[in-house]
Amino acid sequence: MEFEFLQNGLITGLLATLFMTIFQIPIWKKWGIFSILEWHENQTLTSELFNKSIDDSLLPSFAFHSLHGGLGGIGFAAVVYYFQITNYIFAGSVLGVLFTFILLLIHKPITGNSPFKQPLNMNPFGPFVISLISHLVYGLTLGYFLSILSI
Repeated sequence: MEFEFLQNGLITGLLATLFMTIFQIPIWKKWGIFSILEWHENQTLTSELFNKSIDDSLLPSFAFHSLHGGLGGIGFAAVVYYFQITNYIFAGSVLGVLFTFILLLIHKPITGNSPFKQPLNMNPFGPFVISLISHLVYGLTLGYFLSILSI
């Protein structure tokens, strides 16, 4: 496997995380941390790891958010390279859906809250839908930019 391709995966993973975060910021401003499942998880982990309050862990939790996005990009590049997948955009959308379902599985063990019973004044499926759309933004952006860098 070419190192440069994995490096492109890292770069596009971080770029896709940035696009995903830009999409999520207005949602977070309107409904708070419980509306963004992965932010809630990262904030909880950061709070426990650094012994800070959950409110003081938002900015440091973006290190985890970026780390996950970068590693996801490397993993994505490795998979599409190994299986010789050429439609990166479709593969990225599949990855986005997969990441959403993984997130649903790990949310309660990390945060103690069910992803469908968040303390919000919104539809109980709202955070799930937000996560799905957010991860589709990540996956599609990842696939698009990896296809451009691989030309």
